[in-house]
Amino acid sequence: MKSKPLNHSALAVVGTCLAVFAGQAAAQSAGNGASGTGGWNDWDFYLGAGVAYAPEYEGSDKQETSAFPAFEAVWRDTLVVSGEGIGAFVYDRNGLRVSAALGYGGGRDESDSVHLRGLGDIDDGAVISLGAQFDLAPRVTATADVNTFLKGSKGTVVSLGLQSQVPFGVVRGALSPTGNRYDDVASQQGLALIGGVSIDWANDNYNQSFFGVSAAQSASSGLRQYSAGSGLKSVNAEIGFSQTLGDNWGLTGIVQYSRLLGDAKDSPVVKSEGNYAAVLAIGYRF
Repeated sequence: MKSKPLNHSALAVVGTCLAVFAGQAAAQSAGNGASGTGGWNDWDFYLGAGVAYAPEYEGSDKQETSAFPAFEAVWRDTLVVSGEGIGAFVYDRNGLRVSAALGYGGGRDESDSVHLRGLGDIDDGAVISLGAQFDLAPRVTATADVNTFLKGSKGTVVSLGLQSQVPFGVVRGALSPTGNRYDDVASQQGLALIGGVSIDWANDNYNQSFFGVSAAQSASSGLRQYSAGSGLKSVNAEIGFSQTLGDNWGLTGIVQYSRLLGDAKDSPVVKSEGNYAAVLAIGYRF
């Protein structure tokens, strides 16, 4: 089992797991009557670990298993500091939440796969992220995210999606859906089902870096020269579960399927148009 940094596919699913657990643990705290009174009482800390099963790179036909640690510190459900960067909700009113974050990553090493040899590395670097979430209906949220990579590809990826978290009690008829968001009453629900769909658009810098092949790269890798322009990059679907384990523990599992589109799909770098990724993570809040 590898312990190298997670690739794009695994990171996307890990991010979902962390977001689910953080919201679940915060709801546990609210449900137990805990509230900040200043100082460290305004912070929640999360430690966890998990296993990811994902393609070697986006478009690979081979999978790899990686173990990863996870850490998040959350201040008043507004400021988030984690191993991936720092972010904050800058607006949260009437069902609309807007966030901004600064992270690090976005690269790819040619050593990630035999098929990438000769293409060179895409450097990691700072990533600026802007996001918005809007509650369309009870337990249904529309999402929009823009990620701009300041190094490496120097590209931009825009994602639009729908997400839902439904307590298992609602599915089997033991609980009635309400207007409350899932995390408002999570402490009463235990097991919840998670689902989502999204579509990604990438500009030409991003697509050319990850899916294009220059003349020099073609000569060193043996792949045909290829130019990848901007356009729809992929469509994704995910399903999973989250389970509270007492007052402080949480278990989350997610499976995601992604299918490449447009110029990305037709790239000689791509060995498989469809990719699966799965993550199982456990976390502790204190």
